[in-house]
Amino acid sequence: MLSSVQDYRAIWEQFVLQGRLREDLLPPALAQSWRRCMALGLDPYGQPPAPDPGPAATQPLSRRLLALIRPAMEDLYQFIEGSDSLVIFANAEARIIELIGDPEARARLEPLGMRVGTQWDEEQQGANALALALQESFPMQLEGAMHYRAALHALYTAAAPVHDPLGQAVGVLAVAGPCERSHPHTLGMVAAAAQVISGQLQMQVWLGNTNELLAELKIILQSLPEGILLLRRDGVISQMNGPAGTLLGLVPARVMGRRLRDVLPLPPLLQQALACQQPLNEEEIVFETTRGRVTCLCSLKPIALTAGEPEPVLGRLTVGSTSGGPLISDGFVLILRSIERVQKLVNRMTGARARLTFANVVGRSAPLQEALRLARLASHSNSTVLLHGETGVGKEIFAQSIHNNSPRADGPFVAINCAAIPRELINTELFGYEGGSFTGADRQGRSGKFEQAHGGTLFLDEIGDMPLDLQTTLLRAIETRTIVRIGGQRVIPVDVRIIAATHKDLREEVRRGTFRSDLYYRLNVLSIHIPSLRERLEDLPLLVEHFLQRQSRTLGRSFGITPEALTLMERYSWPGNVRELENLLERLTYLARSDTITVQDLPPEIRQAGETELARASSTPVAPEASSLVQQRDQDQPDEYDWHPAPVIPGRQPLKERSRSTEASAILQALEHCHGHPGEAARLLGISRTTLWRKMVRYGLRPTPSSASSFPAPGPGEALP
Repeated sequence: MLSSVQDYRAIWEQFVLQGRLREDLLPPALAQSWRRCMALGLDPYGQPPAPDPGPAATQPLSRRLLALIRPAMEDLYQFIEGSDSLVIFANAEARIIELIGDPEARARLEPLGMRVGTQWDEEQQGANALALALQESFPMQLEGAMHYRAALHALYTAAAPVHDPLGQAVGVLAVAGPCERSHPHTLGMVAAAAQVISGQLQMQVWLGNTNELLAELKIILQSLPEGILLLRRDGVISQMNGPAGTLLGLVPARVMGRRLRDVLPLPPLLQQALACQQPLNEEEIVFETTRGRVTCLCSLKPIALTAGEPEPVLGRLTVGSTSGGPLISDGFVLILRSIERVQKLVNRMTGARARLTFANVVGRSAPLQEALRLARLASHSNSTVLLHGETGVGKEIFAQSIHNNSPRADGPFVAINCAAIPRELINTELFGYEGGSFTGADRQGRSGKFEQAHGGTLFLDEIGDMPLDLQTTLLRAIETRTIVRIGGQRVIPVDVRIIAATHKDLREEVRRGTFRSDLYYRLNVLSIHIPSLRERLEDLPLLVEHFLQRQSRTLGRSFGITPEALTLMERYSWPGNVRELENLLERLTYLARSDTITVQDLPPEIRQAGETELARASSTPVAPEASSLVQQRDQDQPDEYDWHPAPVIPGRQPLKERSRSTEASAILQALEHCHGHPGEAARLLGISRTTLWRKMVRYGLRPTPSSASSFPAPGPGEALP
């Protein structure tokens, strides 16, 4: 290897003049660079090209790097100041982006291409340290005749590449000056400065990634519905999300950096867990906040470090230990869940939601429409509703409809059957219990139906069967809107709308002493009577059609019913009401011989009831009041209809017969008002022509043969008397 500039001068002249290269005397990278320059046809005696002041001189990447590179260049220049040298930074294409130096040195070196915008690759400047450092990705220093161009023999160039975190060269840091000012340590300084810049680029990427990760974690923290607090070892709040501030009545930006106990009274259980560094798992804790008492499900997770690690290290923070060594808590994660939100979730998962509305009530009869009118009025209030009606009339449908049509529709709908729960358990079902209240109780306690229905509706079905001693507690809960769990002392406010239902006559139960009168009057604010099916038999065809359509969708078949079978079903008393009708049709759709239900498919009790009713109708007397209302037309103006009531048996009538007489009288009055036209009379009475004809058959009101053609033809088993 040569040791003097003169020696390199001889080797250079021999190569450019004779084409002979002593490769054993040159560094391999330099020898290859000379060969590339000759292959390019580069004139070694030519002048350097003029700088290109185009947009490539200030690329966007260089602008971003300048803020990081400029301080390193300033520090490097302090060591070479006064040596007529320049500190240069060129981009990955070897184009000079930034240059620092004395004005005199810049003026002397500018004609040689040392200016911003000049390209210093091999194609333009021949072999030089900037191009070789980028080419070899290694620090390089050339002096005098080591440069390929003769114009650069008066210079020395020392350069080192700058790499990004992926190892790609983003530029080159260089120092250039007069050859006589060259120093062996110049390359070391340049390489060290370039290494610093590369390290800063790495740190900048890490810092950017860390900031992005921190921003993502903050977004996740704020988007969680649970309240999250990160506490340091001394109880200082490090992080708090919005839901936690909302639950505790705190502003996160104001309390972060302060101790939790200084901004909020700590419940004893939480205070003890923090002092003993013990975890908590879904414990029910009451916080005393500026907005009052707030009940939360609280979980406390210590951030644990294995003993011997004095400081937490990112990535090694764990909730627990995997090495088996003793744990040192470096902080805590406090998770708070609103008890109302948990209850809503439980109600949603357990089906404590009302699905039915008034649209699910089938029927057009006057008694049912009156009940619906009252129910719709009741849905707009917050008062207690008492539904009474026989078993199976659909009291829960009304209760759910009232709830879904009320402002509480988004709240839970919790139903409890007071007759189906044992006497010993109904108290805990309604009001809940604290942990350890009795043998077998849950350690954490359990909420009752009142708490589960907070913000919604509590449906007390079969309220008439509630034990007498529990009625007092229920009355107090309704009046005060507060409860106390079994075995507890904490008063819990509850916002619950009560809908009660019963099939009993509560007035009679009050008279007998089995139901408290004060509770009855408290429940009987808005009273709604739901009619039985036999009170609205005109709705039976609609109900039959509705249930058959539902079964058709379920079984994938199309079901129907014959008029004869429907007529027999209308003569049945239906003691089980709509529930009995629904269950009967479901059974018939599974057992029927075909898709059409006939008389033969009906159970014996319905067929027998139809035959008995037909026999009773043929012998039913009409009251004297009804016979006196028969209209007699003048002989010269014959009427289309001539009504002949059946003969009346004199004597005292029972209550049921008097009811029949009243209905028969109403029919005769309607016919008289409508001049005997059955269609107009049916509209006046609010029933169909078929129903009018059947009632006339039942009460023995026989039209003349000339008028019988205006009515529907009788079905099998039915005949005009």
